[in-house]
Amino acid sequence: MNDTMPSINSSELYESFLGSTMAERSFSSRPTTSSSFNKEVPSLSNSDDMLSQFTLPNYVELPNSFQSVDPENLPKKVRGDMDLTGKQLMPFLFKAADKLNAMKDKQTKAEGIKIRLKQLQSLVNEDLLPASTIRSLNHVVDSIEYENYQQAWEAYGRFVQTLPEETSRSWHWPSSIKLLICELKGAQRLGSAGSHLRNQ
Repeated sequence: MNDTMPSINSSELYESFLGSTMAERSFSSRPTTSSSFNKEVPSLSNSDDMLSQFTLPNYVELPNSFQSVDPENLPKKVRGDMDLTGKQLMPFLFKAADKLNAMKDKQTKAEGIKIRLKQLQSLVNEDLLPASTIRSLNHVVDSIEYENYQQAWEAYGRFVQTLPEETSRSWHWPSSIKLLICELKGAQRLGSAGSHLRNQ
């Protein structure tokens, strides 16, 4: 497959990450309206909206409350199985976040992603997401599980189109899935480049 996914400058993204979250420290009481929910297919760029409204973990929740997957009992997904329920999909997303957490200098981002994934988990536990959204999320998770991050990104673009308007208040958690894909894709590229150099 021709990898057309643009490269990502991690330092620029993280600076955007830091800057975009300062406003959340004030805990604004202004309600979020559905008009703020943008369902356009995301652009993989270095723009601020990539990580806007993403909250840093050090003042939101303590790390010891993060959910992790038991390393002795990692979930295994059958490739191409798109009939998993939301509750069945969640362990694979946390597994991917744990994978990111194990990488050098990625712990803070991984912890922030887990915080937002817990928002998604709450929606799943309460059956607040329509079947079409869960079905679309299956494609995202399947691609992440088998490390096809370009395909995961394309599936994510379709996934956000299925989100109902009332989930606009939970826009933080879709951003966490977007960030997870980007970070894993970047790490995969660096690994491939390192392997290529070692083989020369």
